[in-house]
Amino acid sequence: MRPSTSLAALLGLLALGGPLSAQSETMMYDHVHMAVPDPPAAAAWYRRHFGGEEVDGRDERMLLGTTRFIFRQEAQARPTEGGAVDHLGFSFADLDAKLRELEADGARVTSPRRDVEGLFPLAFVVDPWGVRLELIQDPHHPGFHHIHLRSTDPEQTLQQYQTLFGGVRTPLRGRLDGILYPGNVWLLVTRGEVFPSVGSAIDHLGWRALVSDTKLAELRGRGVNVSSGPNDLTFVNGTIRVFFIDGPNQVNIEIVQRAATMR
Repeated sequence: MRPSTSLAALLGLLALGGPLSAQSETMMYDHVHMAVPDPPAAAAWYRRHFGGEEVDGRDERMLLGTTRFIFRQEAQARPTEGGAVDHLGFSFADLDAKLRELEADGARVTSPRRDVEGLFPLAFVVDPWGVRLELIQDPHHPGFHHIHLRSTDPEQTLQQYQTLFGGVRTPLRGRLDGILYPGNVWLLVTRGEVFPSVGSAIDHLGWRALVSDTKLAELRGRGVNVSSGPNDLTFVNGTIRVFFIDGPNQVNIEIVQRAATMR
């Protein structure tokens, strides 16, 4: 089923003079990088329960829609709840069935299903490695749904992300302020104290640049700290060029340029 609020539709509203606003350059959302003791086992667990497929010729990652979920080895990563990247959201056709399935395979239900008027049914679980997950039943947006950050100043954080990566600033279901990125991924922010993403079970987030060197120069010109790279990495399906920046509100962020052969 096609999402009722797609980025293409929102950009169409902009062209007609609608009230939404977007940056002149919008970057596609690319990946989530998680830290776990056994990356292949974690990737298999996510593929089993969330769909997706192996990608890049590697067994420690999956592709769900246009977003990669990549796992690296880390024995003692901190659980994500309360962190700068608090949780990830996934949408299913049958929330109750998915809750039973996940609980039977090692997930811990921390907030049972509840129906939120004007939004959708939702529940929270923690995966076997400490990643907080919001499970929702949004028939208009199946699959990977959103990234939920925490910040002491949500409005400032949303402005910073839109300045860096573009996107369409519009409320989800008219209620939750956020940014929609290509790949149909929402970025949402809730108010609260945080700890850095580095060292937690969600280590960093990734956006995709068409030309990473151009984006690198642009970010440096804005005073953004480039913490690592650029570096080239080669996989069976092509080469990527990456660098890392210190993102807003203690989130580690990777910028990726992918070869044309890569999805």
